[in-house]
This record gives sequence, C-alpha cells and structure tokens, in this order.
Amino acid sequence: MKTIAFLKQEKRRLSFGVTFALFSSFGQTFFLSLFVPSFLIAFELSNASFGSIYSGATILGAVIFPWVGQLIDRVPLRNYTIFVASGLFVAAVTISLSWHLAMLFVGLVLLRLFGQALSSHAASSSMARFFVRERGKALSISSIGFPLGEAIFPTLITALLAVVSWRVSWVLFSAMILFLFFPVLSFLTRRETADPLLGDDESEVIESQESESNINKDDVPNTKMRRPTMRSSYAKVLRDRRTYYVLPAILIPPFWGTGLFLYQVAAAESLGWSASLIATAFIFFAFTRIAFALLSGPIIDRFSAQSLFPVYLMPIFGGLAAALYLPGDLSAYLYLGLIGATFGLGSTVKSALWAELYGTRVIGTVQSLFGTLMVLSTAMSPVIVGWMLDEMFSMLQILEIALWTTLAAMLISVAITRAERGERDGVGATG
Repeated sequence: MKTIAFLKQEKRRLSFGVTFALFSSFGQTFFLSLFVPSFLIAFELSNASFGSIYSGATILGAVIFPWVGQLIDRVPLRNYTIFVASGLFVAAVTISLSWHLAMLFVGLVLLRLFGQALSSHAASSSMARFFVRERGKALSISSIGFPLGEAIFPTLITALLAVVSWRVSWVLFSAMILFLFFPVLSFLTRRETADPLLGDDESEVIESQESESNINKDDVPNTKMRRPTMRSSYAKVLRDRRTYYVLPAILIPPFWGTGLFLYQVAAAESLGWSASLIATAFIFFAFTRIAFALLSGPIIDRFSAQSLFPVYLMPIFGGLAAALYLPGDLSAYLYLGLIGATFGLGSTVKSALWAELYGTRVIGTVQSLFGTLMVLSTAMSPVIVGWMLDEMFSMLQILEIALWTTLAAMLISVAITRAERGERDGVGATG
C-alpha cells in the first residue's frame, strides 16, 4: 500500500525517470546492433572495421561525458532535459542523413553520448536527487525503462526494416523524439525550474532531510554554500578511500557482461548449449533484471545502499560458477538469470550509493565520472576477450578468470562497510 501511495504521489517524477531510461535505448548497443548489417552494406565495411569505428565512438563519447554530465548539478533540470533531448534528436537526424563514413561516426558518437550516457544519467541522477527516504524505490521504478526498451524496440525495428530502408527508419525515430519525447518531457518537467543545488522546494527538502539522522550532510541545501566546481567534486571523490573499495565491483559486471555476451556463441559451444537455449535463457535474464531492480529499492530504503553493495556481485558470481561447474541446460538459465539479477541490483544500488557517499549536491558530477569509467570498461572488454580467444585461451578459462576477478572485487567491496563505520565514529574516510 505504501508503494502504491508513493506511485500516485510521485507519478510525475517517476514517469520522468522511466521516460529517460526508455529513450536511452537509442544509444544502447542492443538497439544499434540491429542496424549493423545495413551499415556494413551502405558503407562497404567489414565487421572488424565497423567494430573499430563503434569502439572509437564509444570511447570518444565516454571522454566527453564527464564535462556535459556534470551540468545536471549546475543548471535547472528543465534546461538540462531540453539539452539532452535536443542532442538525441540531432544524433538521430545525423544518422538518417549520413552520406559519408565520417558523418556516420559523428552520429554514433552523439548517440552513445546523448543516448546511452546522458539519458541514463539524467534518469538516475534526478531520482537520486529528488528522493531521500524513498530513493531506492524511485531508482528501482525508473530503471524499468531500460528493460522496457529492450522489449519494445527490437520488435519495432525488425518490423520497420521489413518495409522501409534504414535511413527512413531513423527519420521516423527523429520524428518520435521530436513529437513524442520532447512533449512528454516538457510536460513532466514543467515545475522543475529551481536551482539544482537547492532542490525543487528548499524548505520541504530541508525539513525532510533533517528528520533523517543517516542522511549525508551534503544532501541538505544551503543557500550560502558555494556551488561546487567540477574539480572540487572530483577531488572529493578521489580523496575518499571508499572510492577505491567500490570501483572494482562497479567495473566488473559491465566489463564481463559485455565481453561474454558479445562472444556468447563461443561460450555456448564450449558449454554445450544450443542457440535456442541461449535465446530462451535471455528471457530469464530480462525477468530477473526487472525483478531484482524492483526488490532492491525497498531494501535500500530500509537499510542503505552501502549495506547492500557488498553482496550485489554475489548473483553474477553464482551465475559464472553455474556455467563452469554445473552440467546441463539448467546452468544456462542460472548463468544468465543470475547475471541479470546483478544488473538489476546495480541499476538501483549504484546511484543510491553515490548519493550516500558523496551527497546529492554533486550527484551528477560523481555519476558522470563513474559512468565514464564503466563505458570505457565496456569498450575495452571486447578487445581483451577477443585477444584472449585469439591467443588460444579457451572460453572455459576466460569464464574462470571472470569468476575469480568477480570474487576479488566482491571481497574488496566488503571494506566499504568498515570504512563507513569509521566515518560514523569520526575516523573519517579520506586520506
């Protein structure tokens, strides 16, 4: 009943998060991969050539991301929303009009930046800032937009490509952004004009946050406090030793998820799984991702993201162990289902963790920094896993390396709870 009341009361802001998460699909790999055959033919590319171009676009977008991602901490949300939506529109138009390979590259950079990076960033950062006591629930609900896009767009794109060219498809996507995405966001942000440093209603935020003894002091607005610079925000993160306890656990899932999913055919052959079995197991992946994202929200609100963080890698560790040591088809479902559970937990836990560790005043800057590192890890993963396969590593050996690096990251992350106890006792977390 509390959750239903929360949904009714905050439907506008929650809808904003879901909408941005949904439209981030335009820059996600699953979306763009469906156009790869068309790109290869139109621009006379090989798979390897396109892969290099795509990795380059991803890395360039990741480099730009911190500079534009931190703006969400410095401009009103409505203005930031218009900026991101406009960038996504320009990206779609650029792809539709690309007559040269250089123009395709620019379009891919813009899609990766404004779609995958900034749209996801806007969804999670806004939820982390808007909500305090129910931050976990808000993040878990908004994250539904990601699997929703994975369910809707592949079918839509397949149907479109059956009747129109890929260029016309991108013209239609441009129209969707202009005539659907823009109006919806304009309606949902019509009241979000306040300074992001102060929040939507300063007195309301102060009252709610001061009633919470475990809220980061940087969450409490202060009109006399100077706006933090990007340099000072990054310095705060880099001086905090807790950053280095959480970083391995943050990077491990996207790194191995990207690499292993890209080479899933080789993995399936090594483990005796059929293509149809993998396709069915991916449905289980989507289900557990949604389920664990929703379940994690109330747990975070009841305890904290720092309490949940050390165990969020346990599912992916179990999934890798199942693939390695359990025979039969059941291991495929456990493998993908448990990886999906970690992805679902991560979509909620990470954004809540940034707010708890560093405060909401710099949530956009902090999240853009970690987001850049995660994007870079996904760009490097295909290269490293591909090199391992070329150097005659077996897929079983690669899975075993993934298993033990996951365990190491999980053990390192346990130190976050000890560091937080020291912070509460006055020991301090920086040094």
